[in-house]
Amino acid sequence: MVGENKNVEVKNMSVYEMALELGKNLSTTEEYQRVLDTQRAVAMDQEARSLVKEFQQLQQSYQRMQMMGHQLTKENMATLEEMEKKATAHPLVEEYLAAQSQFYEVVNEVNVKIQEGLKGPEKDVPQAQGGCSCSSNDSGVCGGSCSGC
Repeated sequence: MVGENKNVEVKNMSVYEMALELGKNLSTTEEYQRVLDTQRAVAMDQEARSLVKEFQQLQQSYQRMQMMGHQLTKENMATLEEMEKKATAHPLVEEYLAAQSQFYEVVNEVNVKIQEGLKGPEKDVPQAQGGCSCSSNDSGVCGGSCSGC
């Protein structure tokens, strides 16, 4: 939003209109286009699609268990890790997850800028280091592929 005309335009936009515009701008990024391309490639490959679906179903099942107050066992975690390894061993799935990760980095950087706008720049606060903010786990930070976020 550079330039004087844009600033006047921004003042007349609602927060929701600005969010919609931000979403439209994010959808034109190289990172997002790569997510779409790799997502299409996975969707067209039966094996890759099946691996992703199986992993996501297991992940969602475990998330539901946690939401109901059940603790995941070491065996649950090992099963999930094994399924993730199996899925990411497929080259199309690996590319898709890498593309997602790169796009999440862009979104995280945008969130940092939004926070700066709310609070002003903070010099002593460390920047987020990879991963994504997941509301689906206790720590709020995803340690894996973030595909369930």
